[in-house]
Amino acid sequence: MNGFLLIDKPRGVTSAHCVYQLRKLLGIRKIGHCGTLDPLATGLLPICIGEATKFSSYMSGLDKTYEVDIIFGLETDTGDIEGDIISKEINNFSEINLETVLKSFEGPQSQTPPMYSALKTKGKPLYWWARKGVFLFRNERNITINEIELLEFKDNLLKLKVSCSKGTYIRSLAESVGRALSTKATVVSLRRLSVGDIKSKDMIPMPQAKTDDVSSYILPCDFLLKHLSKAILNEEDVKKVRNGQSIYYNAQLEKKGLVRIYTNKGLFMGIGELDSSNRLSPRRLTTIN
Repeated sequence: MNGFLLIDKPRGVTSAHCVYQLRKLLGIRKIGHCGTLDPLATGLLPICIGEATKFSSYMSGLDKTYEVDIIFGLETDTGDIEGDIISKEINNFSEINLETVLKSFEGPQSQTPPMYSALKTKGKPLYWWARKGVFLFRNERNITINEIELLEFKDNLLKLKVSCSKGTYIRSLAESVGRALSTKATVVSLRRLSVGDIKSKDMIPMPQAKTDDVSSYILPCDFLLKHLSKAILNEEDVKKVRNGQSIYYNAQLEKKGLVRIYTNKGLFMGIGELDSSNRLSPRRLTTIN
């Protein structure tokens, strides 16, 4: 079994636990996920199976879209509703002021990762250190908020749709919005709607038993790589590339750099890199013939 499975991750479990459960249910060891979701979060979790695990790293840089519920006037140690309450304070502000503040957070910016996150420091996730009462210095990271859409605002509860780059922490964004409004803000719920061009409508619920047949939902190994240009090779070049050789590729592609490689019969071979002189070199190939 090779390909991708788009899981609707339930609340209260880690992404790693979803992988563990699927390994047991499917009887396959070679399974991973593409992009961690916090236990609080639900929604789109791409799972790579078999040969597809070779390509998970090529999707880490894709933009993501989330729907988030935020409550104002509350601060917790984790930045979400499941943490211990640090303070409560209510500051009134108008919806017009809220919309202005939200707009100011769109675009390139720097963001400090929260202590309660899966980002590894000194070999351990930051949340591991935080639970031991150790708070470490975190370097700011460059991120981009593409768009923030205000869906609803009522009784100090705010619902947003956020499109953002890799590495964006929605909890940190929520807290920053609160500070800009001279109040506190905490995430109540978070749901991932998309990864790149992959939408949540293609998800299936997390399988619960070995009798749950997921084979019909397995997507091909190139399904999440459609953001890359496509190179089709003749039989002679296929042999060279499979032997690890670079070739001259004279067809025009929309984008150079990383590309998807196919045989002239439409079989996905893997990923290569096309340089400015049209030399195509294999980078990650499948063993599927």
